[in-house]
Amino acid sequence: MSGAANTTSMPLPTGKTSLMSQVVHLLVLALMLVALLVLLTKFNWVHCSQVPGNWCDIYCNTIMRSHSRIALLYGEEGVGNAEELRWTITNTRLNTFLEPFQIRYLTAGMLEGYDLVIVEEARTVSFSQAIALRDYLDGGGSMIWVGDSLTNLYADDVEMEKARSMDLQRVYDAEVANQNVSNPHYYENFLLNYSDTRGFNFLSDVLSATYESTNASRNAEMKIVQRSHMMMNGLKPEIDLGDVEYARVHVDPRYVSTLAVIRDGEKEYPLVFETRYSGKIVYFAYPLEAINSTTLLQNVLDYLVTC
Repeated sequence: MSGAANTTSMPLPTGKTSLMSQVVHLLVLALMLVALLVLLTKFNWVHCSQVPGNWCDIYCNTIMRSHSRIALLYGEEGVGNAEELRWTITNTRLNTFLEPFQIRYLTAGMLEGYDLVIVEEARTVSFSQAIALRDYLDGGGSMIWVGDSLTNLYADDVEMEKARSMDLQRVYDAEVANQNVSNPHYYENFLLNYSDTRGFNFLSDVLSATYESTNASRNAEMKIVQRSHMMMNGLKPEIDLGDVEYARVHVDPRYVSTLAVIRDGEKEYPLVFETRYSGKIVYFAYPLEAINSTTLLQNVLDYLVTC
């Protein structure tokens, strides 16, 4: 006797079907939640440290498999200690990819690809280097700007030669047009006059602040004025500061959000403020590493970069 075996599968009990359906729904919801967290983190709407659990490690090491690139630009003089700042950052954020290099080697386009640029102990820069930094910020880059960095501009040999060539071209064009040139050394004098001016110069519009002076602090303290800001989270309302030089600046309140001030004697001056340009700029009048707060350092880096 021959006959086909009955291969029709038995229907699952109603309870098991309902359980599997719930599991599938939970998996879908979990995947949607992860996708949403990835988007929120990627576009800096939420920082990974604000998500409970180990989301920073999962996002940076498993999902993105990359870490933010940070450049630390420093010179030979100015407020702050770039080497101490480098040590503090690398020991506070072990996974941070920090690249320190002297600002005198900065050229146009070199900062492309960096998620954050820190400028400290870099009072003197050439016009070309200042323009390279402005171009980076114009492109949406983020920066930590410390003290009197970028307040002393000078024209290097290449820039002076270019200015002289432009002056010669002006004189030649005027002669061809049978005209007189009242100032045949216009571009050269422009650079020389700019070099004698102390301040943020054309970068003042970027920072929305003007430089006044560099001063030594004596028993000064940091006073937080915006405790709700992410960078000020977890800090004491007032923090004693050491006897270290700081910069006195005047800010434009229309474009600047002052987060903390330095109380030096009877007077207060902006210490930490944020200005929105194309990207984020956080300015510290007092050296970040000298404040001696790993919480503040962690908050600032978390605010500006993801991983």
